[in-house]
Amino acid sequence: MNCLPEMELLQYLYKTADMGCEGIDAVEKHAEQKLLGELKRQRSEYENVRSDAAQMIRNSGEEPGGNGLMARMSTGMMTACQLARDDSRSKIAEMMIQGTTMGIVKTIRHLKKYEGKDEEARRLGERLLNIQEENVEKMKAYL
Repeated sequence: MNCLPEMELLQYLYKTADMGCEGIDAVEKHAEQKLLGELKRQRSEYENVRSDAAQMIRNSGEEPGGNGLMARMSTGMMTACQLARDDSRSKIAEMMIQGTTMGIVKTIRHLKKYEGKDEEARRLGERLLNIQEENVEKMKAYL
């Protein structure tokens, strides 16, 4: 699977799932119990995708490349600023929907341009997309 299209898709999936975990980590201390339960469920799904992508990347002799320190710091700082003004469950849901929607758009773009032959990589991308879409629907209940 050392072909460039597969590796590009898998690295994207790894980073996106990792960013999903980071986003949840940044808001969960502000979440009330019911919302926290949903966030933990979502985090678990992102962790599974991240783990599967990492394994596929390693099986091809590469190492997964996570999100850089600047991206992590930026996410944390932006989240802290937004929640300093309003840390209601509605605001948290709004932030999660916005971030996940950006991820959905990027995931669709990556899947459409994917020209690789590895169907397992494509299925993992489709799984991530389904998770993202479901997560947006679940967050709507908290608006």
